[in-house]
Amino acid sequence: MPGKYDNRFKSEEKEITVLMKDRCSGASVFEKKWLIPAAYFAALYDEETGELKKGEGRIEWLIKRDPGRKGFGYDFEQYGIYKLLVRQSVYVESTYMLVRILESDVQNEKLLAYRNKLAKPVVIKTTYGTFTLDRSMSWFSSDNIVIGEHTVFAALETDAENGNTAKGALQAFSEIAGNFETFDRKNKEYAAEQLLDLANEWLADKEDADTEQITKEMFISSMEISELTVSPDGSVTLYYKDGDMFWGHSIEISVDADGTVSDANIAG
Repeated sequence: MPGKYDNRFKSEEKEITVLMKDRCSGASVFEKKWLIPAAYFAALYDEETGELKKGEGRIEWLIKRDPGRKGFGYDFEQYGIYKLLVRQSVYVESTYMLVRILESDVQNEKLLAYRNKLAKPVVIKTTYGTFTLDRSMSWFSSDNIVIGEHTVFAALETDAENGNTAKGALQAFSEIAGNFETFDRKNKEYAAEQLLDLANEWLADKEDADTEQITKEMFISSMEISELTVSPDGSVTLYYKDGDMFWGHSIEISVDADGTVSDANIAG
C-alpha cells in the first residue's frame, strides 16, 4: 500500500457496524497505478461506545488499477448492515478505510429500526405527477412528470443531504411548470444563440443532411426537453433532445436561481 495513502488514516484499527446507503458504483484514480473505490453509509453504530450516529459517512479502500478487473474488490448491498474493521481518516471524521468485512447481514436492533424508517416510501404528489424520494441521490424524482405536452424525467433535490423534504426545489419547480412555455422558449433561444454556429459546423460534416443551413428557428424547433433537476435554491439544470443536430447528444442548459440562463453546451 502506498505510504501517501496509508498516512491518510490513523494506525489504530476499530470495529464499526454500518447501515449502507448505497452500493459502490465507482472509484477514483490514485497515483496512476491504484484505484480508490468508495461506498457510503447512512448510519454508524460504534461497537466501543454503543452510540448510534445518523448521517452520511464514507467507506473506501485501495485496489490495483487493472483494466481486466471486474468489480471493485468489495461490494455492499443498499441498506445492508455490515460489521467492519476499519481505520479512521486523519482528516475527515466520517471517512474510514476498510481493512476487511467482519460480518454481513448484522442484526443490530438500532440499525434495523433506522433501516425500516429509511425504507418507507416518501412521496410528493403534484398536479404534474408524483415524485418519490431516492435517498441514494438525495432527491425526489420521477420519469413521468407531465409539463405541458411533454413527459420528462424530473428531480427535486432535498432541502438537506439525506433529507425528507424538497420545499425549496418544489416551489421553484411549480413556478417553472406553471409558466413553462415562456421558460422553455427562453432556454431554447439562449441555446440557439450559443450553439447555432456549432450546429452548422456539425451539419457541414453530415453527408446526408436535409438542409444546407440551420436557422435559429429551425434550431429552436428541433429542441425538446427530456430532463430537469431543480436545486433547493431554485437553480435548474435541463437536458434537451437535440433533434440530431449534434448527432444525438443532449443539449445541457443551466438556469440560475434568479431565472437567468447562464450556460448551454453539448453533453452525453
